[in-house]
Amino acid sequence: MEQGLVNGTVHSSLLREEWPEYRLVIPADEPVSRQVKHLRMEWEKIYGQEAASEKPPSITLACFNAREEMEETLMRWIQKICDHQQAFPVTLNNFSAMPPHMVYIRVQDEQPFARIAGQLHLLEDFIRENAQQKPRIFDKPFIKLGSMPADAASEQWFAYTHQLFHAAFMARQLILFKRIKDKWSVVSLFPFRQHGEYKAFIN
Repeated sequence: MEQGLVNGTVHSSLLREEWPEYRLVIPADEPVSRQVKHLRMEWEKIYGQEAASEKPPSITLACFNAREEMEETLMRWIQKICDHQQAFPVTLNNFSAMPPHMVYIRVQDEQPFARIAGQLHLLEDFIRENAQQKPRIFDKPFIKLGSMPADAASEQWFAYTHQLFHAAFMARQLILFKRIKDKWSVVSLFPFRQHGEYKAFIN
């Protein structure tokens, strides 16, 4: 009996480990995407460290591992959020860091992202019921550039984060990505409401 319970627990654990990883993002448009990819290539040349590699470069809003069966319901809720979110400008301004690892490109106006994150927090209970752990919802927007070497000196951090960078694009949609093993695929695109467009609430 005990052996069966142990085997059942191990089997259940293995199944849970195979649940896909989901990532909900706002993608940068093509001109800004090219700039960020160039910065990442330079990063790898300078530090020999692998840079972030999501395609296209994006601002991550949420990530979690969950059962594929929850996709349809989740997509309906995300679309409702986007139906009432107007497209908005995103300004990227210089760099910052989260020592001892990550350097990122700062987003100047965080308010629109805070509104979306607030809506996503309402979905936490549903996601948690279908997920391996509590979803990570990012209230602070940024685009990851890369990770510093473990032995990087403080002068390296200072030198990079005090460089100048400026770019802007329109946030027009959310993209839900799914990763099974090492392969990422697009689950769906969720366009924001355009200026002057109105959509009534649907219960």
